[in-house]
Amino acid sequence: MAERRPLIVRRLRPGHWVAVDAFAAVVLAAGFSVPVVLAPESVGVPPYATVPVIVLACLPPAVRRRRPVPVFALVLVAAVFAPFAGWQEAFVPLAVALHAVALLEARRTAVAALVAALAVTAADAAIGSSSWTGVASACGFAWLVLGLAWMIGLAVREQRAYAAQAVARSAQAAATAERLRVARDVHDVVAHSVGLITMRAGIANHIATTHPEEAGEALAIIEETGRKAQADLRRLLGLLRDASGDRDGPTYTLDLLRDLVAAIPPGDVRVELDIEPGLALGGEAGLVVYRLVQESLTNVLKHAGPARCRVAVGTCAERELVVEVVDDGRGGAPRAEGHGLAGLEERVILYGGTFSAGPEPGGGFAVRARLLLPGGSGEEER
Repeated sequence: MAERRPLIVRRLRPGHWVAVDAFAAVVLAAGFSVPVVLAPESVGVPPYATVPVIVLACLPPAVRRRRPVPVFALVLVAAVFAPFAGWQEAFVPLAVALHAVALLEARRTAVAALVAALAVTAADAAIGSSSWTGVASACGFAWLVLGLAWMIGLAVREQRAYAAQAVARSAQAAATAERLRVARDVHDVVAHSVGLITMRAGIANHIATTHPEEAGEALAIIEETGRKAQADLRRLLGLLRDASGDRDGPTYTLDLLRDLVAAIPPGDVRVELDIEPGLALGGEAGLVVYRLVQESLTNVLKHAGPARCRVAVGTCAERELVVEVVDDGRGGAPRAEGHGLAGLEERVILYGGTFSAGPEPGGGFAVRARLLLPGGSGEEER
């Protein structure tokens, strides 16, 4: 998808906006001054008295974005003398300056500026008109222009503040999501690997004198498990340094799931793996299933005691993947200080599935998850 280019107004820099304002101010001053010079009888006052007031009102808005309040004050002073100079359109540059105050200053300052502008324009209309009808007409139109300029400035300022808050919230949410993702990955790698290493080390220590060969095999498995954990941790640390790197590392297929179950040491826990024939997984779905089974087996090794554990992966209703890890051990929830089940639930929910974990009525503990497969039960996730 092609990158969207921002609107031209968003590409202009502050210096460019000053140049635009300066050009507009010169055009505004020239537009009001030229008719006065060419036809002084139209205002009834000599041009040398009217033109300076027009210049004082129209040129300061060139820097209204940098000094909104001083600019508004100068224009307001010019508007006070405008009816005595025969100029009835002072509300136009006053609206331009008022817009900048509403856009850039605090609400209290913007309200005070609006009240002052309305009062001055009302006085100008009263001085410049000979009848109440004329006063009402001139004042009403000027107030309409001032009110629109003030409301537009205030609305744009609030929209910008809301957009800035939305960007900040989005950045914070993204940072939190990334932190939780890394925490889940680190927990999954460390908890499972350390659990296997601890169990294998206990077996090796127990049979070191009576069965040295088996103890050597256990130590070899400990070494292999430690190397895998080290590689996974190195990959995770690489992600923290370079966000463009491989986020998931290897492709988590069902073969890796079989290897995971096969790595469980024989002993008090016997694990049975039941995978639906013809089922193929990979990509994000394979990662979620792998981590779910990995963490569940870690909890079985730590908390179930002597038990049998069944790991089942299959489909239901064609496009729904069902994963179950059920043991018949001591049951009960894992220790409260653990974060594994919370991380699993986050993974499953982020993928759009449902998650449940808890003791079984007849004893033991069960972890169950249902995931949607967009491509059907037997299609490879990409």
